[in-house]
Amino acid sequence: MKLRMRLVLGALVALAFASVAPNALAAAKLRVLHSAPDVPAVTIYVNGQAAVSSLAPLESTPYLDLPAGTYQVAVALAGQPESAAVLRTSVTLENNKRYTSYATGLLASGTVRLGATEDAWRAPFQRSALRVWHNSPDAPAVDVIVNGQTALAGVPFGTISQYLPLPAGSYDVRINVAGTSTTVFTGTVNLARGEAYTAVALGSVAGTGAPFGVQVLRDATSGALVRVLHASPNVPAVTVYVNGQRAIQRLGTLQSSGYLPLDPGTYNIAVSLAGRPASQAALRARITVPDKTRVTALARGLLNGRGVARLQLATQRDIDVAPQGKSALRVWHLSPDAPRVDVFVNGKRVLAGLRYTAASAYLTLDPGTYRVQVRVAGTRTVVFNGRVTTRANRAYSATALGSVTGRGASFRVSVLADA
Repeated sequence: MKLRMRLVLGALVALAFASVAPNALAAAKLRVLHSAPDVPAVTIYVNGQAAVSSLAPLESTPYLDLPAGTYQVAVALAGQPESAAVLRTSVTLENNKRYTSYATGLLASGTVRLGATEDAWRAPFQRSALRVWHNSPDAPAVDVIVNGQTALAGVPFGTISQYLPLPAGSYDVRINVAGTSTTVFTGTVNLARGEAYTAVALGSVAGTGAPFGVQVLRDATSGALVRVLHASPNVPAVTVYVNGQRAIQRLGTLQSSGYLPLDPGTYNIAVSLAGRPASQAALRARITVPDKTRVTALARGLLNGRGVARLQLATQRDIDVAPQGKSALRVWHLSPDAPRVDVFVNGKRVLAGLRYTAASAYLTLDPGTYRVQVRVAGTRTVVFNGRVTTRANRAYSATALGSVTGRGASFRVSVLADA
């Protein structure tokens, strides 16, 4: 197994920008780390303004949302004016990117400098990601050993590895002087699903300032995955807007989009007939999506005979991760004029009296092909009879859509890939 780990150093400037542009529309994220072990506390200036009054060695700030652009950063000893800054640099930020700005090196050897590195914007949804950064200025090259296996060999000071997706869990990490059995760090790193991390080696091994150690910094999460399902059988194609921005140009009747990545939070969703602006939306809703979840936003219901909408914009929580080595299948009743139904799998009734809008729990199945039959509840009247093939580590929704009374698109069962 290979492991990519990175040290996350720079969160100082993030706090600085809080006073520079607190109300700006943010499109980038920045943090700063004071990782020069023998440099005392510093004051950080951003665009000439004091942003962080005192930042101690090996301390860092959280990420701050910032407008994209170029910023002038100056570092002075704590309490000194910007004109006395001993380090200066410019940092350019782009939309939808994360950065760490950092100070590194040793004052005693005259090697202190400022730098910046780009961090992960999003983590893998079903796994974790980890990188390693060797930022201890007087430490030799090192080997990184994970769960007893060498993951990185001969890593010199200043090196940042790539991220590697890893299963969530606990990992035993040991850092040795390269090519030797001399251990300078040992510890456990816990990785959560849907999160990306940097393991940073920083401080001094020779006692020059702050002592050597390893910090594990949280770089990013996977965010939420949101898809849209057009489940209204007698409504034509639509355009979908998220916070006033067009997210899906055209979504046909009974069609679904792929999952779209979004930051966790609350969003304004508007649905218009295809090609019409958000101001003419027929459906509006505010939806909240938690981090590391899958959600379906759906338009459901029918237009009545007078063209008056009896429609809803709703949400449904989907499975986050499919069962390892198995399949998962649920049944979802979204046919607005169909009665309650019973569901049979390979001749065995697995659901009884499923009503319109209801979704069953996910059934865990062995991968394979199954005969699925849908009947009007309590009768032998079959409204669907077909086969569903499932694969290992995948999840599905067998979704009843359309109209049974001829009001728009006809009744059918569509199998949606959920995970």
